[in-house]
Amino acid sequence: MHGLVIRAFESFMRSTYGDGLWDDLVLQQDAGVETFEPMFHYDDALAWALLGASAARLGKPVEALLEDFGTFLVAHPASERVRRLLRFGGGDYEDFLASLEDLSGRVRLAVPDLVLPELELDEGDNGDYRLHAARAPDELAPVMAGLLRALADDYGALVLIEEVGGAGDGVTMSVRLLERAFSEGRGFALTQRAAV
Repeated sequence: MHGLVIRAFESFMRSTYGDGLWDDLVLQQDAGVETFEPMFHYDDALAWALLGASAARLGKPVEALLEDFGTFLVAHPASERVRRLLRFGGGDYEDFLASLEDLSGRVRLAVPDLVLPELELDEGDNGDYRLHAARAPDELAPVMAGLLRALADDYGALVLIEEVGGAGDGVTMSVRLLERAFSEGRGFALTQRAAV
């Protein structure tokens, strides 16, 4: 697994639950790793073991922890770069959804060896969308749910999001846009200094 992904999860755990807990969890793995380098690659088994140990220590289902992680990627100041990458896709939530098909390409421009699942968006009637991540692990679904909900809040949109498929051919999320301008969204500008 790419170190950037594990490092983002580490940032989430440290920011939310404290350095001591994370340090204990890493030490418990006895993998000879004290800190994760963003540009290295690590054994997938180590990443899944850390995820399972984190959920067990916190007494939370893995899915709930992953959804919180997805929210963190958008809502926490430590993840401002991820938020900016996602918000760059459009001026409103519908534009953002449409831009997700280009996300893996945008990420590869910044980090060529970070491979994200290809996303495909199908638009239905009355604000109904299906977002499919081909060949993605089932664990991506709660991360996507947290991320999509947090972005809806960021844009001020009211949405209903649920997983509608998985287990074999990837992950499919249903996104129902109930109200485009439900509340005032967070300010956003292309440059950090200009953000309001």
